[in-house]
Amino acid sequence: MTQAIEHLNPDVLSAFIDGELPAVEQVTIQQHLSGCHTCGLRVLSATRLKTATAHAGRCFVPPPEVLARLTAQLHGEPRRTERIYSMRRTAWASLAAAMVLAVSVIGWRQLHETTNLAAELLDQHLATLSSGATPQVISTDRHTVKPWFQGRLPFSFNLPDLQALPSETALKGADLTYLKGQPAALLLFTIHKHEVSVFVTQRFGGPDPAAPPITRSGFTIHSATTHDLQIIAVSDVNPADLDALIATLVQVQAPS
Repeated sequence: MTQAIEHLNPDVLSAFIDGELPAVEQVTIQQHLSGCHTCGLRVLSATRLKTATAHAGRCFVPPPEVLARLTAQLHGEPRRTERIYSMRRTAWASLAAAMVLAVSVIGWRQLHETTNLAAELLDQHLATLSSGATPQVISTDRHTVKPWFQGRLPFSFNLPDLQALPSETALKGADLTYLKGQPAALLLFTIHKHEVSVFVTQRFGGPDPAAPPITRSGFTIHSATTHDLQIIAVSDVNPADLDALIATLVQVQAPS
C-alpha cells in the first residue's frame, strides 16, 4: 500500500523561506523538499514572489529633473498659509505612495502570472516523463499527428517535415492538454535522447512566460509567438538545441 505524501503547511513554508525556523526544522524541511516536487515548486514560486514584490517597491525612482521641478514648485510659490503647504506635502506624498503601489501591484501581477504558468508547464512536462505516461497519439509522422487535432482545437498549426527538423531531433507523439484554461496541443519530441514537451496554443493576453528563456529546476522553458500562436518548449536539453526546434516550428507556421 502506497503512503500518500503529506505536503508542508503554508505557514511552515513561509517561515522556512524567511529563515525563521530552528536549524533542525530547516534541515527536516530541506529533506522533504528534495523528494517532494509539489512543495519544491511552492517554495520556488513564493521565494520569487517575495523577491519581486520587494524589488518592485524600490524600482520606481523619479528622474532628477522631476524632483528638481517639484522642489522648485514647492519652494518657489509665495506662502499663503501653513495649512496649504501641509496639504501640498501630503498630496505629493500620497501621489508618490500611489505610484509606488501601482508599480508594485503591476510587477507582482506579472511575476505571479508568469511564475504560475511556468510551474504549470514544468508539472505537465514532468508528467510526460513518468513511466506510465502514454500519449494519445504515438507517431513520428506529421501527417498522422496534425490531423488528429482537427475538431479538438479551436485553431490549427503546422508541423515541419522530418527532414526539416534540427539534427537528432524527432517527433514521437502528441496529446491534448490545457494551459491557463485554454486547449493546447502537446507535441512530444526527442533531442539527443532528451525528452522535449512543446505546447502550442493561441496567444495569451498576459506576459510571455519565457522571454528570454528561463530555467526552473534544471529545465529550460523557451517560448516564441507567431501572428496568432504561442509555442512553448520545456526540456533539460541544451538551450541552443531547444532554440533551434522552436525556430523551426515558428518558421513553418503560415500567416493567415
